[in-house]
Amino acid sequence: MSCTAIQLITDKNEVFWGRTQDFEFNFDYSGIKVPRNWVFNSTFTPIKAKYAVMGLAWAEENVKKSPVILDGINEKGLVGGSFYFDHFFKYVPATEIRNSGKTPLRGEELATWILTNYKSCEDIVSNVNNDIGITSEKGPMMDMSVPQHVVFQDETGRSIVVEPSKFNGFNIYENKVGVFTNQPEFDWQVNNLKTHLERSSSRNFRYSMDEKIEPFGMEEFTTGLLGIPSDFKPETRFLRAAYHKLHSVNVTRENALHQLIHLLGTVNNPKGSLRIPNSEGGVNLPWTQYSSFYDVSNKSVYVYFYENRTLQKLTLEPNDYDKRDVNFFTFHENETIVDMINES
Repeated sequence: MSCTAIQLITDKNEVFWGRTQDFEFNFDYSGIKVPRNWVFNSTFTPIKAKYAVMGLAWAEENVKKSPVILDGINEKGLVGGSFYFDHFFKYVPATEIRNSGKTPLRGEELATWILTNYKSCEDIVSNVNNDIGITSEKGPMMDMSVPQHVVFQDETGRSIVVEPSKFNGFNIYENKVGVFTNQPEFDWQVNNLKTHLERSSSRNFRYSMDEKIEPFGMEEFTTGLLGIPSDFKPETRFLRAAYHKLHSVNVTRENALHQLIHLLGTVNNPKGSLRIPNSEGGVNLPWTQYSSFYDVSNKSVYVYFYENRTLQKLTLEPNDYDKRDVNFFTFHENETIVDMINES
């Protein structure tokens, strides 16, 4: 419910992307490698993989029985993931989607479809509204079609947001700030950011989605995140992540991963910091369950968990593309702790 993503691009135009995964109860997570032509039979409509994919899969109970990809990268270098999108989603019955000549999927299956079927952001923009729609039919995840929207980057550095915020279709936005969270809709988040930037710097905006938000220069130096709230609401995390990214130093391949880890660390949610009343009269306590970081050039993902901050790595290799079956990978539960080096 409180996930955040940041994209970084190095001085050599190499793309790094990372996200936090936050929720109020544990899902069943696994590393996954999906070869070409493998079929996700547990999805609302079976999905056949056109492209090989690697990433993190989730399911409410048995990830090997009903995997959906939460975030990942495919063989063409398209990388991104799925984020909670409450209140603003507009799902329709599956019959309406089929009658329009499209394939019905549940909300949580959108990222899986995109990663296994499209090779670039342009491919998504050109095809997704003609290919699929999101059904309101319930599924095994949380007994619903889960409210989700997605963000994707390709090897060119282009980033787009795909939101099921219109019936049987998607609104698509260029993500020129390279930051993403949850609801409300993405265009509102960007314009809210521009309002705060105008108040805390010398900037002025046209409030158009096609204008780029440039990093801060020294002439615009501010004393930290002046006036930015400290809560964990999506709009606040969007502001906090964007301000930290706009203030970030330039990165190279050697330091991009470390910088991305620290930038996303500014929105990590410890257990107990966020408390949301539920319908049973209790309180939900979402927390940052894992953070994943993708090196697009090497098609690698690094991930750490709340209980284990040791980075765990998985790479999509060319010899994975045409394997006969999907591979699952278990995470190390125990953190690696090493003794200091005695130099005396």
